Amino acid sequence: MHSGKTDRRSRRTQQRIADAFVGLMLEKRYDDITVQDILDRADIGRSTFYAHFTDKENLLLSQIERMIHDLGDYAAHRGGLEYGLLPSLELFRHVKEQRRLMQALVWGQGADLLNRSLLQQISQLIETNLRSMIAEKTDTPIPLSVVAQFVANTFLMPFAVRRLPEQF
Repeated sequence: MHSGKTDRRSRRTQQRIADAFVGLMLEKRYDDITVQDILDRADIGRSTFYAHFTDKENLLLSQIERMIHDLGDYAAHRGGLEYGLLPSLELFRHVKEQRRLMQALVWGQGADLLNRSLLQQISQLIETNLRSMIAEKTDTPIPLSVVAQFVANTFLMPFAVRRLPEQF
């Protein structure tokens, strides 16, 4: 986010902007959405938008960052400390709770950016957990970063599908 403002009014404004953006992403391609579309949907002025975000991509990145941050909080709140390599059950529960945002991000035009960010975050988490699990073994035949990347890619494969399965 562009601004460090955290007062209640700023949070409400940021939420209105985010809601407008997510709604638009559910309706049309990311590339076809303009800042003016967001302003009209959120019913705010241009200067208000730019007080909170530098541009449309910054808004998209903030939504991805929020989703990843919320996942970490969700896993920690649900006792995700003893989950092995990855809080997979918590991840799927979080996806279900954040269905609207996930549909807009994962199955919209923001998918590539989300996938890269999510893959990087999950790979880092897996690598950290692997290191703590095999702390006594310092020499591994395959670099842990490669193993973590493989596990993360395998885990995220279902999210590469453009449609959310109905059971979610």
